[in-house]
Amino acid sequence: MEWQKAAAARAAARKGMGFLKMTERKPVRLVAFDLDGTTLHGHAQLSARNRQAMERASAAGVLLVPATGRVKNFIPPCLTELPFIRYAITSNGGAVWDLREDRLLCSDLIPTETAMQVQRIFDDYPLYVEYYVNGSGVTRRGDPEKAGTLYGLPEKLFYFLTKRYVFADSLSGYLRETGAEPEKINMMFIPEKVREAVLLRLRALDGIEITYSNVDNIEINRRGCNKGTALVSLCAALGLDPAETMAVGDNGNDLGMLRAAGLAAVVGNGIPAVKALADVVVAPCAEDGFAEAVERFALAEG
Repeated sequence: MEWQKAAAARAAARKGMGFLKMTERKPVRLVAFDLDGTTLHGHAQLSARNRQAMERASAAGVLLVPATGRVKNFIPPCLTELPFIRYAITSNGGAVWDLREDRLLCSDLIPTETAMQVQRIFDDYPLYVEYYVNGSGVTRRGDPEKAGTLYGLPEKLFYFLTKRYVFADSLSGYLRETGAEPEKINMMFIPEKVREAVLLRLRALDGIEITYSNVDNIEINRRGCNKGTALVSLCAALGLDPAETMAVGDNGNDLGMLRAAGLAAVVGNGIPAVKALADVVVAPCAEDGFAEAVERFALAEG
C-alpha cells in the first residue's frame, strides 16, 4: 500500500536525518495518542495539563483520538466524558469507534478459526486470557477473582480486571458456539516460565500479529492490523491526509501508528525501539510529555 511505502520512507528519514523541520510538515489536524504509559497518570487519571492541552487543541480544530490496546468499554471516563473525544482506535487497531454514536466505523478482525488455533495453544497452559469482541472483553467465568492466585497476575495489574466482562465457561466453546471474530486476543500477564514456549508456538501460526505494551504481556491481532492501519482507515473516513496527523506513544504496540503518522512523538519513558522511530522525544508520561507534544506541535508553541 502507498501509505506503507510513505511511512517506511519517513521512518528511514527519521533514522538517517533525525527530527525534520516543522516547515516541511503539514499542520497537525489529528492527534492519535496511546493511553497507558503515554497520556494517563496511573491507569485512569488525566492530569490538568494534559486535559488543558486537549481542550485548547480541540478549540483550535484539532481532533483528539485515543489509540489504545484497550477494548472500547474500558476507555476511562476521564476521556469518554470529554465532549470533543468522538473517535477512538481500540484493541490495537482491531476496531475504530464513533463513541458519540456508539457505532463501529471500521474493523480488522481475527477470523474465528485463527482464534481457535490460538486458544488451542492457550489451553495447554495456566494463562489468563481475554478476547475483545464487539467492544467488550470476554473471559472465563470466575477467572478475574482468581487471576492473582491461579495465574500469578501481579497486584499492580488488578485494575485491568475491572472491565465489564462477558463471561464464558470455556473460551474454546465460546468461539465455536458464537463464531466470534475477535478484535484482539489479550494476555495482560504471562508467567516467565512459560512465556518462550507460548511465543514459539504462536509464532508458528499464520495470520496473526504479536505485539506488547509491557514486558509481561502478549497482544494478538490479525496479521497486518495495528494502530497505524487503523489510523489510516480513520483518516480515510474523515477525509484527512495521514501526513496531517501526530501520533504519541511509548511502547511496542504504538510502532504502527508512529510509522503511519506525519509526526511521531514518543514520551521520555518510551522503550528504545519506539524512540528510534521518533521525530521528537518529549518529557516522560509522569511529567505530561503528551501535553508537551500537543503544545509544541499541534498548537505550534515552540
